[in-house]
Amino acid sequence: GRTHVAHYNKTFLVRVDFNVPIRNGAIASKSKDARIRAAIPTIRRITDAGGKAVLMSHMGRPTGHKYGALGTSAEKRRRYIRIWTEEKGVGYTTFFAMCCGEAKKRILGWSSARDAAMDLSTVEGAGKTDLFASLSNEEKKALLKRFQSDESYESLCGGQGGMTFPQLRQYNGFDDELTLRPVATRLSELLNNDNNNNNDAISAQQPQPHIEVKFAPDCLDATSIISTLQPSQVLLLENVRFYSDENSRNPAERLAMARQISTYGDYFVSDAFGTSHRRNSATMVDLPRVMGHGCCGYLMRKEIDAYSKLIGGRAPRPMVAIVGGAKVSDKINLLQNVLREIDYLVVGGAMAYTFLKAAGYSIGNSFHESGQSFGDKYGGDDGAVRPNIDDLAKRFLIEARACNVEVLLPVDHVCHTTCEPTDRPFVTGDSNVPDGYMALDIGPRTIELYERCISACRTAVWNGPMGVFEIPTYATGSFSIAKAMGDGTTRGGGGGDDNGEKEERGLLSIV
Repeated sequence: GRTHVAHYNKTFLVRVDFNVPIRNGAIASKSKDARIRAAIPTIRRITDAGGKAVLMSHMGRPTGHKYGALGTSAEKRRRYIRIWTEEKGVGYTTFFAMCCGEAKKRILGWSSARDAAMDLSTVEGAGKTDLFASLSNEEKKALLKRFQSDESYESLCGGQGGMTFPQLRQYNGFDDELTLRPVATRLSELLNNDNNNNNDAISAQQPQPHIEVKFAPDCLDATSIISTLQPSQVLLLENVRFYSDENSRNPAERLAMARQISTYGDYFVSDAFGTSHRRNSATMVDLPRVMGHGCCGYLMRKEIDAYSKLIGGRAPRPMVAIVGGAKVSDKINLLQNVLREIDYLVVGGAMAYTFLKAAGYSIGNSFHESGQSFGDKYGGDDGAVRPNIDDLAKRFLIEARACNVEVLLPVDHVCHTTCEPTDRPFVTGDSNVPDGYMALDIGPRTIELYERCISACRTAVWNGPMGVFEIPTYATGSFSIAKAMGDGTTRGGGGGDDNGEKEERGLLSIV
């Protein structure tokens, strides 16, 4: 292969976005690996030059552990790493550990370890979590699902349901595995597939050597593995969100994590466009600060170039921005920045219910951020007073009107009592969601409204799904938007989970 003297045997720390759905120890389907394939050009540029690529990514929203707390006890750290590995990052034991003593006793009373649990007290440290951790994953999952449907759940957990633990919210249940180990396997397959290699003259004349992909089960204890890397090898670190320091509100915690990872390499490369908006991220923001430099990978450059063509008054008008996904707080800055560039804003996904609630509509049990402080999400390290999410949503709608941007919110919804498949979903007659139901996709009248808006625009930019597209019952809205975008506008799409649904039905190439 080719080498570059300045890069040979150097270690590149590459922040990628490999947040793909993992089920039963493998990527949910081959069509879900678009984010991995998108990073291949950057990785190959490093390995072709004889460099070493150390890859970092998050996956999902696990309730992480504090690096400082685990760092003082090697035994405790090994224990949590072992449990994480055995549970494939699902978080059964993490969920159990955060329950109160009475709830733990109740759960164990249903288990195969009920006899051993009888003598354990409800006080913390009695051994209940260790006993639960010893059960099989199948039994853990069954016990926690039973607990969430038990009549005692509301009283013992304060009525907050799975929302107390973001990785277990009703959108994912206990199905998503949050370990990156299966991604390392798929990455190796892709890197060593001739169809994914560079197709220039030199590559065509010379056979490409096999690229070994290693995996580090602890992203903050990988020094020994990295020391064994040879030129042109790749190492994927385990989910950086195993540690809560990755997205901590405390800058000192993020900085400590960044400093540890900075010891792994020589250069930092940012190639995770889908997470580049996060201001509190040890691996996206603090790491390049610590290293004193940073550069864009090929995917990041491609995304920036594509969006640059759509802003600054250069895109054909009228222009519509379509946003979905769960969190208003994740995208509020992005939305404010594009207001003067667009004519219409189409809102879907769970974030629509935060806007609908702010506008005075009933949203039932739909996911939303109402009542949360913006500081809860982004921290308040500078002591400034920050408005809550409700106020941000209301102010944004006012600002949009002042910019002559028409904001389109759902006028009907596809609902169910739980986030599970059903043959008979309930479709509302208007924008209100009745009590006892959660909205999981935009309804047929909303789809028609959004399609008309998109077809009337010459440029469309899309970020985030319209509903829980992973479940076919609630995928119609997202796929309808994807098709509408492919029918004749200047298109742009990126970030969030929209690439997954576009490729699901063969639409990625045209959107």
